[in-house]
Amino acid sequence: MAAKGSSSGKNFWTKMLSAQKVKRILEKRGLDPESFRKNYESDTNRGPRRASRPSDKEVNSVEAFLKTGDYPGLMTSLGTKSRPKADAAIRRVVAWKGQGGVKKRRRKS
Repeated sequence: MAAKGSSSGKNFWTKMLSAQKVKRILEKRGLDPESFRKNYESDTNRGPRRASRPSDKEVNSVEAFLKTGDYPGLMTSLGTKSRPKADAAIRRVVAWKGQGGVKKRRRKS
């Protein structure tokens, strides 16, 4: 019986790997798992994080809040009773606008 998904190809590196299985394979190949762990934890090379595009509803609600200062009105317009969700919407909109409100990634020059 064939397996449903293939672990080969480009999809392999997008899935979570089992730590114990990786350790077993490293040991089987004669590599030091502890050295691998140290290298893995010290690797902080990743691209810059960008704010995701907030929804039009979030943008309109936050812009109205910034003009009026009406926090309960912000929560109502966002359709939430959760202060953390409303705060997250404010952060997302302000960060997105701070990056120029771009819809696409900018090309590196």
